Amino acid sequence: MGTWGYGIRQDDFVCDVISAFEDLLKGGSTVADATNAVQSKFSTELEDRDDEPLFWIAIADAQWTYGQLDVHVLSRIKNDLDSGRTLVRWEDDRSGQSRRNAVLDKFIKKIGIPNSRPKKPSQAVIRSPKYRPGECLSICLPNGQYGAALVLVADHTNVEYGKNLIGVIDYLSLEKPTIGVFVERKWLVRTHHEWQRQIDLAWYLHPGFRSAKNRLEVVGQVEILKSDPTDSNSYCGWHSIGEQVIMQREWDSKAS
Repeated sequence: MGTWGYGIRQDDFVCDVISAFEDLLKGGSTVADATNAVQSKFSTELEDRDDEPLFWIAIADAQWTYGQLDVHVLSRIKNDLDSGRTLVRWEDDRSGQSRRNAVLDKFIKKIGIPNSRPKKPSQAVIRSPKYRPGECLSICLPNGQYGAALVLVADHTNVEYGKNLIGVIDYLSLEKPTIGVFVERKWLVRTHHEWQRQIDLAWYLHPGFRSAKNRLEVVGQVEILKSDPTDSNSYCGWHSIGEQVIMQREWDSKAS
């Protein structure tokens, strides 16, 4: 977390709290429900003497922005300022502490008056994952051959950014893959160039799907196994799905 100025929203933690709050409003939560949910989400930070005052400043800012400032929240940040808790992280910078104090005093005076033009929550744009777990994808590759990939996870955690975890199978043929290819689950292990035997496993979101969907066909459904991968640190674009198998084959042929 970092602070880059004296303003209320010139702090990473404050921005994170407000962002989480607004995401909940987009999903249909009330201001009160969003407050409770965010309080639970950041429960660990609330135990920190530096972060707790910032959390309530963020909540006050968000509530006031949407026209429903809780008087108890206002009272809390006033008390934090009066006690000096809000300025603890500035105690080694007297000039900065004075400037921050002035900003907070002005902020409290502003939110002490009801917002005459409260902001309306944005409507969430729902983007569901494109495929269901267990769906078997035949991929028409740029060289005219077919690849194969298995949909492992459909993540709906963020309603605006649904995503699929997809594992590419070590398959390259002029024929579309049969269901047996997916049952066998011979994952594509990459060793070409700088790869160190990593499976071609990645998350796929919405961007770029439209341009690639005509090359993708669901050719069957298999059961997801407990041994199947459930996560990845990688994100890939749909435009290149499956193409690693071509690169791996070329690499292997040169090495043999």
